[in-house]
Amino acid sequence: MDQDTPVILVFDSGLGGTTILNHILARKISGPFIYVADNKFLPYGQQTKEFIQERVLEIFSKLNQKYAIKSAVLACNTVTAYVAEQLRGSYNFPIIGMEPGIKPAIKVSKNKNIGILATEGTIKSLRFTSLVDRFVSEEHNLIIIPGNGLVEEIENLPDSAEDLLNNLKPKIKQFEDAGIDVLVLGCTHYPIIIKQLKSLFSNTIEIIDTTEAVVNVLEKTLKVECFPNNQEVDVMVSDNSNSYYEKIRKAIQAASIKQIKFI
Repeated sequence: MDQDTPVILVFDSGLGGTTILNHILARKISGPFIYVADNKFLPYGQQTKEFIQERVLEIFSKLNQKYAIKSAVLACNTVTAYVAEQLRGSYNFPIIGMEPGIKPAIKVSKNKNIGILATEGTIKSLRFTSLVDRFVSEEHNLIIIPGNGLVEEIENLPDSAEDLLNNLKPKIKQFEDAGIDVLVLGCTHYPIIIKQLKSLFSNTIEIIDTTEAVVNVLEKTLKVECFPNNQEVDVMVSDNSNSYYEKIRKAIQAASIKQIKFI
């Protein structure tokens, strides 16, 4: 990919961001795209705020020196919570983040019992606390459960399928015991297992995933500009010791995908 070509950057710690990228590609939004997976330090949800800030700021600095970035999608709730504002203060290109869909969940819920499944990093962040304070009233009952271990098990599918189910079952029981009718997914990895989640609930529940909302923002951001139709995807991984690139390549629904060296 020519370094002078304007690109859209999609950033995550691993496979989760491919759920966002696939929606972008399906919407026929023009790239080209660079998908960055910092899988060497996956999962970000278990890392400290200070580590994530330092790591992500360093990666973006080097990417900005090498590429003409027209927009960046932080396809990770934890990165958005910890670094989005610093990045927006440092760069002129639009930076689009993720956050748990608490507001839409409140609109959808009929019994006001709302489940939230998210990483510890997201749950502990000030951004998450602010969302709760802004939109949740005393009449709402939030059941917040950290998805410890889920990201790793999703990354290792299908080999980890049994471990994944064993991890999910007690979490689903907690949600069902609380009588939730809406479940908010607070991690981009979780839509990958949406079928498993639905199958474990005895009753039909609404699942809130903010992927479409993020893609809508990106589309509106780019609409004022005109770029040639290009959906090529270059992939960077920070650790390819176990052919991680191949795993990501299989997850991305694009015709032209190639690996490039990590920054």
